[in-house]
Amino acid sequence: MKKIYKFLIITVLAFVTLTAKAQNDGISLTLLPNFSYNNFYNPGVPVTSNGYFGVGLSNINLSVYNSNIKYNNLYEFSDGMPVAFDANKFLNSLDENENFINTNFSLDIARFGFRIGKLFTSFDWRLRYNGEFCYSRDFLGFFINGNGNYLGHDNPADFSIGVDVNAFTEMALGLQYQINDKLTIGIRPKFLVGMANISVDDKDTKIYTDENTYSMTADVNINMKASTILKVDDIYRMSDYAQYFGEMDEFVFENVFDIKDNYGYGIDFGASYVFSKRLGVSAGVYDLGFIKWKHSKEKHIHKDNVVVNDAIIDDFEDLLNMELNFDELYSDLIGNIWDNDSLYDGEGYKTSLKTRIMLQGYYELCPLIRFSAVSQLYYINKQFRPTLTLAYSGSIWRFLNFTASYTLSKYSGNSVGAGVGINFGSLNLYAVTDNVMILSKVKASTMEMLTSYNAANVRFGIIFSFGNNKKK
Repeated sequence: MKKIYKFLIITVLAFVTLTAKAQNDGISLTLLPNFSYNNFYNPGVPVTSNGYFGVGLSNINLSVYNSNIKYNNLYEFSDGMPVAFDANKFLNSLDENENFINTNFSLDIARFGFRIGKLFTSFDWRLRYNGEFCYSRDFLGFFINGNGNYLGHDNPADFSIGVDVNAFTEMALGLQYQINDKLTIGIRPKFLVGMANISVDDKDTKIYTDENTYSMTADVNINMKASTILKVDDIYRMSDYAQYFGEMDEFVFENVFDIKDNYGYGIDFGASYVFSKRLGVSAGVYDLGFIKWKHSKEKHIHKDNVVVNDAIIDDFEDLLNMELNFDELYSDLIGNIWDNDSLYDGEGYKTSLKTRIMLQGYYELCPLIRFSAVSQLYYINKQFRPTLTLAYSGSIWRFLNFTASYTLSKYSGNSVGAGVGINFGSLNLYAVTDNVMILSKVKASTMEMLTSYNAANVRFGIIFSFGNNKKK
């Protein structure tokens, strides 16, 4: 009974962290029994095999998270069917400033590990991308309802946005050591090579509409930085980046890439403790680190009373259908507020990884019945945001492994996850998702996914393992 009490205490402590806003990001991967990725976020969680290796297809991850654009908040309904777009209902469902769309992609190029006594050593080479777009309620409200809803100097449209896009490669050396039968510790230093970064920080731009003449002016405060592995001597505008990537096959490798710059470092570390054969806890920190971008292209605009033209999108349906007048978008928004998209040479700068702090507890009655509680603090939009996952996992003769989970999260929505793994001797295949409902939208467009569910996540892969280090 004391063991059960300990597990309940762990669960309650994790649940307390839900007093703030949260995001979920693919925790199901670590919940499958008898798979080498159980220590993906925490190198202190014991690896259950004596060795593993995978190339190319061992871990592929795709995910999209959307904080507040929800299908039920976009339309008026009659008999369960949408009949009309409800702009005010949608706008009222948004937070004033805390709205975001987050995308992630990762691919393990090579991964292997082996055990020597109490020490397990691993190596991972991974390609990673994450993109984050943050926006204020008024940023969309200005387009949907026009400037008539923002009349007078005391009622400006808060035109704040933020963009943070990173693409990089990661090479990690993992060291895990079993101190005794109860305590295992782990550390995973990382060497990072930045491929591209775009950062836009616009938190103070306000658009004012004169209540008598309806003329529009803006107070602008925008900071933008961009860096890339491309040799950027002849890049002067944001559009030049797209041109380089679009014509990549026309260039010789050594003439395009500057592989000596944009280095960074990161680290994962953690520990796990086993109270008994059935009960254990773990805690860890994932992705603590930075990338230093040596060369940058920058733009900083700080000015008041900028003259603005009319709205650039007629209604929100144009935005949903991606029917935008880009010429008007450029001339009205970029041309008048951003003062065109030209860039100038800037100094180097640093960007931080999306750090995650995790606390996990489990109670295993038998290999077929295991319950887990996982609390996460995930860094997004410059804040740590918590989430809680409750999960069931099981294994049948180590051949069939499965998990089902329920995640409570304000930003990515409460969701049901599931995963399955099959071991054919040394060959291991698996697929997991933290939102099984998204499987009904496999053929849907990105916008349909965003407006139907808050979280769309899937991981799958093939990896080879040998030996069994899990205690009976």
